[in-house]
Amino acid sequence: MATEITMPKLSDTMTEGSFIGWRKKVGERVERGEVIAEVETDKAVMELEAFASGVLLKTMANEGENVPVGTVLGLIGEPGELAAETEAPSPTAAAVVAPVPANPPVPPPQDAALPPQPAAPASPAPTGHDRDDHDKASPLVRRMAREMGIDLSLVHGSGPEGRILQEDLAAPAAQPAQAPEPQAAPIPATDSASVPPGPPEAASPAGLPASSAMRQAIAATVSRSWREIPYFTATVEVGMEACREVVSELKGSDGPVGYHALLLKACGVALQGFPLLMAGSADGPVNISFAVALPDGLLMPVVRDCSRLGAAEIEREAARLADKARSGRLTSEEMSGGGFSLSNLGMYGVDEFDALIVPGQVAILAVGAVTERPVVRNGQLCVAPTMRVTLSSDHRVVDGAYAARFLAELRHVLEHPVLLLAAHGSP
Repeated sequence: MATEITMPKLSDTMTEGSFIGWRKKVGERVERGEVIAEVETDKAVMELEAFASGVLLKTMANEGENVPVGTVLGLIGEPGELAAETEAPSPTAAAVVAPVPANPPVPPPQDAALPPQPAAPASPAPTGHDRDDHDKASPLVRRMAREMGIDLSLVHGSGPEGRILQEDLAAPAAQPAQAPEPQAAPIPATDSASVPPGPPEAASPAGLPASSAMRQAIAATVSRSWREIPYFTATVEVGMEACREVVSELKGSDGPVGYHALLLKACGVALQGFPLLMAGSADGPVNISFAVALPDGLLMPVVRDCSRLGAAEIEREAARLADKARSGRLTSEEMSGGGFSLSNLGMYGVDEFDALIVPGQVAILAVGAVTERPVVRNGQLCVAPTMRVTLSSDHRVVDGAYAARFLAELRHVLEHPVLLLAAHGSP
């Protein structure tokens, strides 16, 4: 029996995905685990892998189509397998093809005056350069091209081997493709390619024009956080002289680390004594989500077991996840399982800010810039590098004193980074 390829649910907030395109053609051989298609979820562009080996028998989704979760996208089986099933459509097929009435109406006499019926539009034939576009542009570039109305086949790539880069989309040659002339015959309302008429411009919850699926997912998540999580904030200022020395000494070595990696490591160490701030099992590993900014939103990949990994290992893992996030290649596993979050705007010169808690978690740490500030030591005014961190906590789970003790422990760990290095032997 043919195996169905369905639109997966890759996040808690996902209800539908945008089908980007097929990597295989009907009739081509597919091996289990091979990438067969790409879809854009509310988080990123994902690759769909085949869960069975065989031949791609049928495709039911077109490029650019929004498909609800669970909808069948195509079928994998053996050649000729569909021949026995065409006379008895499956329930899944019935959801795609309009059912035939049990008692069809009697046709009117031939001499009756009937309006001419428009012919159903033919499915668009796949272009010969579809696969080339997949090879010469990243998912992020393809998504930007779709939103800008640019045909990638007409864009000259300036990257290696003609690869199309983001800046190529702004070149004069990369002009939006002209919309085709409207057909004389109206499109039947039952055609799956038709879009029901709506208001002139769909609006988001904020009253702004509708945007990307990622932006809509962010709007839904922050709205839920604001409505459901009664949070409070607490801020401390951390001396960063010792961390600055560590960063400077390790620069250019085999295991360089930056402030971001030290922060993730410090949170991993401090959270071991404050299990209430961690979502999930208190005895499990300390998995920390961190924010990665994108042109149209942000993603939050997860660094796992931050209490056990060394700072240099965290540096490499965070860099790997950030690169995958920017190229739209994060997997659902790499964005799930976080028990605590970190949002760092220090690189943008922000001194301090409040961050909203990710639904399902208990707390998030907002990190500001490391800046030279006046401080008083032993009764003397001096200048030293400091950093302000603000903890947002769910008041239903923890109280102010508990959050304050965690911040005090975090400050102690950061001001004595030998604790970070000793936690795993070396950075």
